[in-house]
Amino acid sequence: MEQATLKIFGTGQVTIPKKWRDFFNTDTLKAVFDQKTKSIQIKPIKMLELENFIPMTSQDFKEGLEESNFSKDFIKDIVDGFKDSSMCINKNNLKK
Repeated sequence: MEQATLKIFGTGQVTIPKKWRDFFNTDTLKAVFDQKTKSIQIKPIKMLELENFIPMTSQDFKEGLEESNFSKDFIKDIVDGFKDSSMCINKNNLKK
C-alpha cells in the first residue's frame, strides 16, 4: 500500500499522483466523505460502477452503460475490459 500527502489548493482541487492515475487509467474519481470516521475515500469511477453490477452478458452491460452520461470511448473501454472479467456471462452458457 502506498501513501502520499496531498495538498488542497485554494480552489479545493487536489492533485492525485500521476502514477496512481495511470494505474487506474482514468481521470474521473469519486470522493466520499464520512463524518463519523472523519475520513475521505477516493475511488476511480470505473471501479465504483463495476462494484454495483451483478453477473450479466456483455450486451446487457453495454446497454446499461449507454443509459448513463458516459462517453462512447469510455463505454467501449469498460465493455472491452468487462468481457474478460469474471462478471461477464457468455449468453451461450445461459439456461433457457
